[in-house]
Amino acid sequence: MWSPHADAYAAVLLDPVSGRRALIRRPAAGRLPMDDLIRLETLAFRWVSLPTQAPAQSELFGALDTDPLRVLNGMNWLLAYWAVLWDLRAGDPAPQLIRRLDYTGAWRNTGPGEGAPEREHVWRAITERIRAGVLAQLTGDPDLRSRYDAEVARLAPDVFLHITLATMDGLSQDLTRKGLALEGMAAALAEHTDPGDGALPPFGPPR
Repeated sequence: MWSPHADAYAAVLLDPVSGRRALIRRPAAGRLPMDDLIRLETLAFRWVSLPTQAPAQSELFGALDTDPLRVLNGMNWLLAYWAVLWDLRAGDPAPQLIRRLDYTGAWRNTGPGEGAPEREHVWRAITERIRAGVLAQLTGDPDLRSRYDAEVARLAPDVFLHITLATMDGLSQDLTRKGLALEGMAAALAEHTDPGDGALPPFGPPR
């Protein structure tokens, strides 16, 4: 349930199950436009529902070719948003949840053999970078965001996209089991807020 806030670019979200509230702010329009976030959410859910679905996958990777940081930071923002929703429902602090995010998909599970410890080290390093990117969106910390952006530029954006999508899939399933419907939450925020400068942290801790 949404209610207005004194800042037009923010709204208060109440979880009727837990009775707790959180302040949700739009990100800065010049950095992460809500239209982009809504579109990324739609594509992510289409991919999650059927990972082999060619149109969603093609559009995501096409957007990645055009502006990888805009796509990946948008997905990180969605993950941060979902972590706040989890916090609202379960009382598990969003930063702690984000620090537990992990990728356990097929690319990582290549089995034992020569080089397995080195491969595991690589996956741990990449997932740690993704967690840092999500924390950057949760806190609005510009230094964290800059470090994440530098890592994406240095490494392969398509690997970041694959692992981020798999991470979104895992977290969305966890939240669904908690009775939370995530699809359309970006659009709901857009409906209840106006564009703003995003100068303050985007998410207030649930209370």
